[in-house]
Amino acid sequence: MRERKTDQTAFSRMTEGEALYSLGVRAVEKDGRKGINLPIPGKPGENLFIPASDEKPDAIVASDSKQDRVKGSKKTRCADCRCKVWISPSTQELLRRYPGTPVICIACVLKRIEQEKKQEEEELEK
Repeated sequence: MRERKTDQTAFSRMTEGEALYSLGVRAVEKDGRKGINLPIPGKPGENLFIPASDEKPDAIVASDSKQDRVKGSKKTRCADCRCKVWISPSTQELLRRYPGTPVICIACVLKRIEQEKKQEEEELEK
């Protein structure tokens, strides 16, 4: 039996809202705060609530995978390793609102998290 291949370019034809909706993300209000519910993979029925915020982010995480881009996405470079990453239209707007916010690829974010963990462990040992 032939396996059905997933169309990996589907996101590139979707708006951000359509792509998020296709992943099960929903706009919600919880305890009087607006935000989104993000389904937790492997835990059916469980969601992670992410509150909306207008605060300046420390960094923006972007994917280097072309298949993850949505309609209107543009290329930029990771502030750490300079690899090409894709930023969505809403992220482009965020960068206009907060110029100078670093855009970081997923691999570099993981490296930063690991470095922060090491620093915290070293601080605790002192």
